Amino acid sequence: MKISAYSHIGGRDNNEDSYYVDPEGRFAILADGMGGHAAGEKASELAVGVIKNKLSVPVDSEKQLLNLLNEGVQDANHQIFKSSVDHLKYRGMGTTLSLVYLLNQKLYYINIGDSRIYGYKDELFQISKDDSFVNYLVDIGDISEEEARVHPKKNVLTKALGTTNGVEFQVRSLDADLQFIVLCSDGLSDVVDFDIIAKILESSEGDYSKILVQEALDRNGQDNITVIVFNKSR
Repeated sequence: MKISAYSHIGGRDNNEDSYYVDPEGRFAILADGMGGHAAGEKASELAVGVIKNKLSVPVDSEKQLLNLLNEGVQDANHQIFKSSVDHLKYRGMGTTLSLVYLLNQKLYYINIGDSRIYGYKDELFQISKDDSFVNYLVDIGDISEEEARVHPKKNVLTKALGTTNGVEFQVRSLDADLQFIVLCSDGLSDVVDFDIIAKILESSEGDYSKILVQEALDRNGQDNITVIVFNKSR
């Protein structure tokens, strides 16, 4: 698969998003930090750096991969939480995490928070599930998906990496026979509708990550915007 990645500061003073794409194309990590100017950047950088280093070894089996993913996420959570406790300027920081790993025709993924993972095979679908207050309201039937898009608390998370001393998460998998895999921070998903993302993947050519980021900017996106696209359709 070809991979493109792009991050833009948007309308913010600093970029609290961090990302990494494995040079061998095996995996990608995206984190959207929170907790203030320095803290958000620190949290997302720690998450990406710790997990990237854990996954930098050759991986031969599903069992090995699952162990590495679990160790990496728990280590990242511990380091972020410890830094938050030890340093007043980082107090309360945390980050979202979206991660994909391709191994033996399977896509393994982790999602914590509301940075999203999309898949495309004949049509676009959301692979990840947002850990957010409004998604909880949708799940229990209190509001519709349409209402969730404009809800005043749509950015309130129910889970993030590094905010507690330990984190619960799952490594899930699905068939990797996809035309596109997209990871994005909410700087994209909050302002560019699902149908528009699908249309861009279907009709555009070139650097998909930059095209999607530009679409968010054209729609007056004020948040940091980060997009990673795996593409095997063209």
